Amino acid sequence: MKAITSLNKVQQEKQIQTAVRKSTRCIAQFILQSYKNKQGLAQSNHRSDARSALVVGINGPQGSGKTTLVNELIYYLNKMKLRTVGFSLDDIYLTNQEQRQLAQTHPKNPLLQYRGQPGTHDVDLGRSTLCSLLDGTPTKIPGYDKSRYGGYGDRKPKYQWTQVSEAPDIILFEGWCLGFRSLDCSDFARYLKNVHGSSQLYKYSRKFDDDSLAQINRNLPEYEQKLYPLIDAWVSLRVDDLDVIYRWRKQQEDDLASQGKDCLSDRQLEDFVSRFMPLYEMALPKIDSLGFVSSGTQSKALRLHLDVDRNMISYDHPNATTAKL
Repeated sequence: MKAITSLNKVQQEKQIQTAVRKSTRCIAQFILQSYKNKQGLAQSNHRSDARSALVVGINGPQGSGKTTLVNELIYYLNKMKLRTVGFSLDDIYLTNQEQRQLAQTHPKNPLLQYRGQPGTHDVDLGRSTLCSLLDGTPTKIPGYDKSRYGGYGDRKPKYQWTQVSEAPDIILFEGWCLGFRSLDCSDFARYLKNVHGSSQLYKYSRKFDDDSLAQINRNLPEYEQKLYPLIDAWVSLRVDDLDVIYRWRKQQEDDLASQGKDCLSDRQLEDFVSRFMPLYEMALPKIDSLGFVSSGTQSKALRLHLDVDRNMISYDHPNATTAKL
């Protein structure tokens, strides 16, 4: 693993904001066009019951600036007179108690001992929240406090959830593994063959046993069936070197420490992040070859390639496939 270095809080925030602002206009234009396309499709089909809000899934590794990006987009799109709300997959992590119970149910699976992987979210809570927003009813968006329990986190009490009173035009839903798809038997067998080989492309997966990896793969269909069909368009943030995730997550922990909140030690951080890494190796090849699953009203995706400082160096439009509600 590459050495973990840290920036002070001011440097970190300035670096992230500068990088994200360079990407915001590109992403905002993509979202605006997707919104217009969806509105036009609903009108052409004379669908009075069509969902008016556009749901944009934002996928990107931990620390890549997704939260900052969502905040920038909310500010930008609201200035365009489009009511925009943000929602994170992190917001629907299991409660600390539920996570402990999950860990006890799978004591031999290190990937499920802490929050992070598919299987550690309350997917039904995510779906009900999205559906409520789409219905235009007053909605409370859940929240999660990562500083609680020594940095292992817990869901916030309901009185601290964010209240949305008006029907939104655009919903930004972000998550590190949002959009990842399960592998079928043959593809998973091919993946394991690579894991058991010598390629450095699977160096993180190699640290875990086959059964643990298989369980994470089996957890993904619930996300595909309950969440992805609600998403109309996708934005994907990509980096060439996954090792940079350690550096980015270190910056997040330093931010918590600067606020006097509990955070993970460097050793805990390395152990924590290592549990996320296998899914990148498992899922990203399928995303690259087959694209994201969307609602069917849109089949659009925007992929931004970032450098180690989160600056956009290029972008493209990979394929997206559709899923029926």
